[in-house]
Amino acid sequence: MCWLDKKSLETMKKLRDEYNISTFLETGTFKGINAKVHSYNFKEVLTCDIKEEYLTDARKRLEPYKNVHVFAKSSPTFITDFIEQYKKDGRTDIVFMFLDAHFYDPNLPPEEKWVVINELKVLKGFKNAVLCLHDFDAQGLGHCTYDGVDLGWPLVKEDIIKVNPDFNFYTNKKEFCEIYDENTIKELPGIDLDEDTLSNIKYTHSTERLTYRGFLYATPTPLDLNKYSLIALDRNAEKA
Repeated sequence: MCWLDKKSLETMKKLRDEYNISTFLETGTFKGINAKVHSYNFKEVLTCDIKEEYLTDARKRLEPYKNVHVFAKSSPTFITDFIEQYKKDGRTDIVFMFLDAHFYDPNLPPEEKWVVINELKVLKGFKNAVLCLHDFDAQGLGHCTYDGVDLGWPLVKEDIIKVNPDFNFYTNKKEFCEIYDENTIKELPGIDLDEDTLSNIKYTHSTERLTYRGFLYATPTPLDLNKYSLIALDRNAEKA
């Protein structure tokens, strides 16, 4: 639940302003809370999921927000379709891509376990993007682990560099996190303290691993780290 980390939201808005971004593309809609929050931060929000039970709740939550568009598609298909339309429209603007479509199926072969890898493969060569990978193994922060494999730099390095060989990479760390609770979350536009939201807050605060989550950012130009609560990642590093 990245919307629970105030610093991550501030980082995304700074990146929005730095690159004059109007479109926020999200994979993994879940209940639509993150898309709702970002409807206040971006002119256009596009989000996808494949689970109908999530989509039903998300569509209900997001129906009043006309700048949010929900798609019932797998994330690689969703991204592929977006890029095709982007090129048809002759666009050259930078798009913010928030990759968060994580799920685990023990019956899948190894090459299919990580949705994010398939997302990066279809993004190959699409340079007009700022990427954000949520639940990433950054500085030991909470992250996804499937069958003993971490969602970390060794896993994504090869494919994310193929998206844009000129990417610059950054991560957060615990000192840069500022987590909302039931009281402070009230200041965040787009938040209603309904059952889903309260359940997510309770779940996030249940363990430190769930509270402090890692992020990987990839940007087309270097960032001035005096302006950001991030640290640079050396692409030759063995681990973030």
